[in-house]
Amino acid sequence: MTFGENSSLPTPAQHLGFEVGADRRLAGWGQIVEYLERLDRASERVKTLEIGRSTEGNPFLLTIISSASNIANLDKHQRIQKRLADPRGIADEAEAERLIAQSRAVVAVMCSIHATEVGATQMSLPLTHHLASADTDEVNRVLDNAILLLIPCMNPDGLIKVKRWYESTLGEEYEGVMPPFLYHKYTGHDNNRDWFMFTQRETRLAVKHCLNAWHPHVLLDMHQTRHNGSRMILPPFVDPVGPNVNAIIQAEIAMLGTAIAADMTAQGKAGVAVNAVYDAYSPNRTYQHYHGGLRLLSEAAGARIATPIEIAERDLQSDRGETPTQRTWNHPLPWRGGVWRLRDIVEYDFAAAYACLRHAGRLRDTLARNFYRVGVNAVNADDAPYAFVVPPQQHDAHAAAELLGVLRTGLVEIHEAAEAFRADGELFAAGSRVILRGQPYWAYAKTLMEQRKYPELRTYEGGPPKKPYDVTSHCLPIQMGVNAYTIGGRFAAKLRPLGDAEAGSAAFAVHTKASRGAAARKSNAYVIAPESNAAARVVNRLLAAGATVYRSAEPIEVEGAAYRRGAFVVGDAGGVGDDIDIEEDDALLLNAVETTPQMARYALGKPRIGVYKSYVPAIEEGWTRFVLEEYGFEYTSLTDGDVREGDLGERFDAIVLPHQRAHHIHRGHGAYYHPDYAGGLGAEGLERLREFVERGGTLIAWDGAARYAIRRLELPVRDVVADLPRSGFYAPGSLLGVLLDTTHPLAYGMPSLAAVMFYDSPAFDIRRGRVVGKYPLRNPLFSGLLIGPEKLYNRAALASVPLGKGEVVLMGFRPHFRAQARGAYKLLFNALYGSAQTDCKRD
Repeated sequence: MTFGENSSLPTPAQHLGFEVGADRRLAGWGQIVEYLERLDRASERVKTLEIGRSTEGNPFLLTIISSASNIANLDKHQRIQKRLADPRGIADEAEAERLIAQSRAVVAVMCSIHATEVGATQMSLPLTHHLASADTDEVNRVLDNAILLLIPCMNPDGLIKVKRWYESTLGEEYEGVMPPFLYHKYTGHDNNRDWFMFTQRETRLAVKHCLNAWHPHVLLDMHQTRHNGSRMILPPFVDPVGPNVNAIIQAEIAMLGTAIAADMTAQGKAGVAVNAVYDAYSPNRTYQHYHGGLRLLSEAAGARIATPIEIAERDLQSDRGETPTQRTWNHPLPWRGGVWRLRDIVEYDFAAAYACLRHAGRLRDTLARNFYRVGVNAVNADDAPYAFVVPPQQHDAHAAAELLGVLRTGLVEIHEAAEAFRADGELFAAGSRVILRGQPYWAYAKTLMEQRKYPELRTYEGGPPKKPYDVTSHCLPIQMGVNAYTIGGRFAAKLRPLGDAEAGSAAFAVHTKASRGAAARKSNAYVIAPESNAAARVVNRLLAAGATVYRSAEPIEVEGAAYRRGAFVVGDAGGVGDDIDIEEDDALLLNAVETTPQMARYALGKPRIGVYKSYVPAIEEGWTRFVLEEYGFEYTSLTDGDVREGDLGERFDAIVLPHQRAHHIHRGHGAYYHPDYAGGLGAEGLERLREFVERGGTLIAWDGAARYAIRRLELPVRDVVADLPRSGFYAPGSLLGVLLDTTHPLAYGMPSLAAVMFYDSPAFDIRRGRVVGKYPLRNPLFSGLLIGPEKLYNRAALASVPLGKGEVVLMGFRPHFRAQARGAYKLLFNALYGSAQTDCKRD
């Protein structure tokens, strides 16, 4: 295919100076922005909008492409979509049909959320040019019937970094290897696992300005995958599909995915497969399935970024239903090997995106009508439960507010109880938040709020379980440590609907007087209860300002108020209202007192934190930095060379080893990388870590990094599940209950039973040290999949193991998993604070 011929508009090649997809050439983000803005000025079919800025401050674009008439009437078509999305405002079927007749097929195409998967973003230029310039009957029909919402790059920061890295490798033996850093500042590859938590700026921009603003019928999410499989994989998805996904949506996904594959196969594009590898169970990347539309996934085979590769047919490998060398019902035209280059990826992506638009336009009235029917089904739902209730009595009020804010971002309607009411035999106080069935996005609320066991699918009868594509549980109340009730039957209550700001306000659940404010912040002494994660934000600001902060080593009572062990006591504060920037909701945690209470206490210093940053990029390292910054912990990133320099105890109180495979920590990259990025900590780095701990430092490690610490530091600890076969023990991303010793500083502020994310994690037999968290003598599964629960009975999940004068804190779970597992945050925060506190003293 030659892109851009017979065009009066500037072609991508004319703008760039090279053909899109050319070997070893990448269009940069600045060039892409300039070109799409140039087409906006030159074509009545194109409207390019900067809808915000990325995490690192680069333009984030939405380009809308349609006929000139549709572009001139975008507001009208957006209003039609909004009305069809909520059938409660439509009088009858006749009015619905009038709206359907006027509607257009709205198709969102999102490109290259993973920045090393460069093909789709490169393809966005010829696709826009073709739709803006071609004057054929087919293209005109597509544009008349469809509106394309194109996000040309979901990670501009990453594209900029990847291009810079790739060009630095050209001509070297390691040309085209993956970059030795996360291509999203915080989340790396997990930036497409943020689609129900909305922690990242790019996610929020796409949701606000594209998905929620337009309610697309179809979202095509364009990715790349391994180089030695099929050339492209499309839906239908393999089982399991999320249990709350409407049947109409499931059927249409299969229809449209197969239609795209048929078009590509008819064009002679070999190696296109459907119904392989990818399931649609987790809402992490299926937001649209719960908002009336279809989410289609395309996965083109990758190359070495923009460097061609040659693959012999014998080197193509099967995986999870993918059979690249066989002709099967879901893969009718195998690719027989050869040279595979960026140009091929661009052409396959172009064909898939155009086919998606063509079929969506052809099925315009069907998609619109079924979109409306999905909404009708949602508001008429009569399946259990009837409601969810979040009462004001919460262990962590701020976490409850954050949960409600997540639901509101996802367009879930939330009500407040004006008076106390009774439901399912429980009495709920006035101020309780109520999420009722019978609203358009009930399936979304239900998916995030309910406990559910993941189906136990086996590769064959009696065989090992099939590996899920993502984690098996995403129940927000459990992950976030929020008290929520599932209500099965109808009830009567005086409710009022809440707006966005009201629904997520932390003030509703603060147990103490909400009238505290600026006046209370003028006090010279305060007590901060330890239960809320948000306490860390306040404490870290106080420490940074030089305030004197203690932690109570015993329960205390001050001026008639009781506080648990681990309360933060601030003395000689001099008033924080004028000098320290504390958000109003966080300020509600400050309990002003007349004098500093007498107690057994630790003096708390500002922890000096080092976070290990391997050149084998670790997603957990990025999430760790994100969470630390969100809560005001200052840290220093430590590369392999930084650790090997030594003198760590002079610079740090705590060193954090986030989850990563143990051999990546120890060995790092091989010789195929530039020497600056090859090798891991090695023997020298290990010795520096050992010296750091033995001289009094705190090493904090979880999951794979905990395995590294156990083995390399020769700790008196055994991972009891390390060698168990999957058929006998398996927990691939499940929420499990852990019993905590809340008298220990590691568990201050925690409930005695908490949920943790167990993701192929270790479980410990501790021969020397203090067990702070352990699994109960019963099935610990709260939500997800757990095969062989008895293997965890009474085993340690959290422990402090002495080494010389210091300690190693081992966690057999992900303490902040994807900034979702907020109920476990304090376990990490406490370990950091503990590294900088003095021995316990009594006043």
